[in-house]
Amino acid sequence: MNSENLIKLFERIKRIKDRLKIKDGIGTNWQYSFNDGEIHKYTLKGVKPPEEIEDDISNVFLWLWSLKDYLAKYLGCKEWIELQVNSNKYLSICADLANILKHGELDKKSRSGKNPILGKLKYKIPQAAVKELSIGASSIDIDVSKAHIVVLEMPIFDEKGNVIGDAFEYIDQCLTAWDSILDRANKTL
Repeated sequence: MNSENLIKLFERIKRIKDRLKIKDGIGTNWQYSFNDGEIHKYTLKGVKPPEEIEDDISNVFLWLWSLKDYLAKYLGCKEWIELQVNSNKYLSICADLANILKHGELDKKSRSGKNPILGKLKYKIPQAAVKELSIGASSIDIDVSKAHIVVLEMPIFDEKGNVIGDAFEYIDQCLTAWDSILDRANKTL
């Protein structure tokens, strides 16, 4: 493992993270069926579809977790890296999420002890972002003209259904943690 491969991985993660800041797109639509059989249709235009955002969130957690192996090989100190990960709440949650994403479930004991799962993506659309809002008898259409001010959230839940954080916050914190670990390693190892 050389520094060039490590730098490329950090750059890949930062590109994916930067894509998450881009909120404009073709939009999305869905239906909801009420208990009485009535169906309502919802359309959200001008924002990135949730599937694209969810893909990028999944990818960034997988690559953030891959940094552990890259750093262990690059620094030649797997045990020290493991200690750093286990002592960091963000990285231990990242480990669990990445392994769930990769394997469909945790094959081993939860590293964080929280058995985390990603929740459903939420769009918070301030009125200033809305170009047009149409409400019909069984439909709601929202046309967003200022997607850059839309706030995206994706909760992370523990095994009991408690919110333990937001995926976007965890991504930032994990990247900061890896930068800090690499910096400490370069100074002490």
